[in-house]
Amino acid sequence: MRVWPVALLLLVAALPAQAYSFLTGYEEAPNVAAALARVKAQPGRHVLLYFGESEFCPPCREMRAMLNSDAIRSKWRPNYVVVNIDLFAPTQEEREVIEQVRVRWAPVLVFLDGSGKRVAYAKQLRGEKEALQLNEFVSQRQYAMSALGKVSGQDFDPARLSRAAAEAPRIDDRPRLRDVLAQKHERLSAGDLKQLLAGKRMRKESQEWFFTLDFREKNLLEAAGSRKDGRGDMRGVGRWYVTRKSSSASN
Repeated sequence: MRVWPVALLLLVAALPAQAYSFLTGYEEAPNVAAALARVKAQPGRHVLLYFGESEFCPPCREMRAMLNSDAIRSKWRPNYVVVNIDLFAPTQEEREVIEQVRVRWAPVLVFLDGSGKRVAYAKQLRGEKEALQLNEFVSQRQYAMSALGKVSGQDFDPARLSRAAAEAPRIDDRPRLRDVLAQKHERLSAGDLKQLLAGKRMRKESQEWFFTLDFREKNLLEAAGSRKDGRGDMRGVGRWYVTRKSSSASN
């Protein structure tokens, strides 16, 4: 019996969480409000929000390797105050930012001017040339002369994140089939997958909830969740099992 590629994606998501290094060597701020305060005092700079995931995200690794290289970092570093946001394990404050900007895929770069207006947005950069062009577009304020830049601007008020999230235009960052197929896959037997899942943790996300699933021995499952709006939590136990196409859980 063979397991389809989707089973490998599930396995990857189930591996335990750990601390990750994102954009390094840049001036960093702990949150959006602090970054905006610094940029307001230095009008020639912008805020850069970097939304990334763990090392198991190949596009994230490629983006970080490029932006952390000496060639690119030397050009970018003087122009931005960076806020690194981990989509895999966000804080409550970061969840509000994620919801406002409507980020659903990684990596994503969002640039803000000193007033908090979004002036540029990029999901992936295909090489150093595009990275340098994007830096020039933002740092030289070419967006002010660009029709695309004007329509993509979005007011970003950290004091009113929840209301802005409901009013903001949706950015479609859902994964595409071509992105999944472009990754290297390995087919595992149901027995191998069952053995590997035991003892692992998986984080999932729905439209309204963040979930953590712990796959215990003897097919026992422990689940915990928290609403994105901070208005509720849940905990439960159940059992998990492996089907032909993926693993499943039951109450």
